[in-house]
Amino acid sequence: MNVENLLRETLADMADEQVPPPPARFLPPHRPAHRRGAALAAAVTVVALAVGGTIAVRTLSPEAGRPQAPVAARPEPERTRKVTINEGWRVSLLFDNLSRVTGEPAESFARAAEDGRALGLPPYAKGRLEGFAHPGTYRFADSATPAEILTAMVARFRETADELGLASRRAPLDVVIIASLVQAESPTEADMPKVARVIHNRLARGMLLHLDSTVLYGLGEYRGNVTVEDTKLRSPYNTYRHRGLPPGPISNPGEAALKAALHPAAGSWLYFVATDPKRGTLEFATSGKEYAELVERARQSG
Repeated sequence: MNVENLLRETLADMADEQVPPPPARFLPPHRPAHRRGAALAAAVTVVALAVGGTIAVRTLSPEAGRPQAPVAARPEPERTRKVTINEGWRVSLLFDNLSRVTGEPAESFARAAEDGRALGLPPYAKGRLEGFAHPGTYRFADSATPAEILTAMVARFRETADELGLASRRAPLDVVIIASLVQAESPTEADMPKVARVIHNRLARGMLLHLDSTVLYGLGEYRGNVTVEDTKLRSPYNTYRHRGLPPGPISNPGEAALKAALHPAAGSWLYFVATDPKRGTLEFATSGKEYAELVERARQSG
C-alpha cells in the first residue's frame, strides 16, 4: 500500500471513531491487526501534504528532523581592571601609575592630556589637566584608551564640582588651585579647613604664601623640606618670591580639599608648622612670635 492510500484509510478510521464504538469493536478486527496498527502509527508520526500529485512527508518529532535554530554563543564579558588614583597625585605621577597598570606608555597619557577639549575639561581649566583628574577608584575595560581613562576622571571632577557649585564661584580656577595647595600641605583631612583659612588670610593681607609644596612642584621633585637655595628658584610656582597664588594647581585634590577651599574654617591663623612630621601633627599660629615657637618645637622633635 502506498503512503497516499495509507493516509486515506487512516483518516477514514479516525472519522469512524468520533462516535462511541459498538461492543463488537473490541472483538478481533476484521482487518489484519498489523494493517490497523500501521495505520494508527502513521497518523501519529507523519503529516502528508498533497500538492497536485506530489506527497511531501515530514516527521513531527523534533529529534527526527526538525531544523534546529543555531544556538548563538554568548560573548565573553570584556575583562576590566581596577585603578585607584590617590588624592594629591600630580599628573606626572598619575601617568606613571596608569602606565604601570595598563601597560600603555606614560607618554601616551601625556599626549592624550594635551587635548583638553576632547577630555571635557571645564573652560576655566585653561586646557591643563593638572588639578582636574579627580582621585578615586575606577574600573576600566582592558580595551580603554588613555584618552577614555582620563576623560572618565575629568567627568568625575565635573560631577563633584557641580555638586559643590564650583562653576558659580567668581574664580573657580583659584578654588581648585587653593584646594591643590591644601591637599599638598595637610597631613590629615581634619587639618584641611584650617590650612585653607591660613591661605585665605595670607592672600587677603598680601603676604607671600611661603609654601614648600609649590617650590617642589616648580622643581619637579618629591621630598620633605626645601632648602634656602630652593627658595631662590626663578619659577612662577615659587611662593617665596611671588605673591599670590601659583599660576595653576600643583596636584589633583580630592573632594575634602575642594570643600575646604570653598569653606575654610573660621580663624585668624597666618602660619602652620608640622611640629611632628612623623605623627602628622600640624599646629597653627596667629603671630610671628607664635610661629617662631612652633618652628623651635619642630626643630627639637627632629
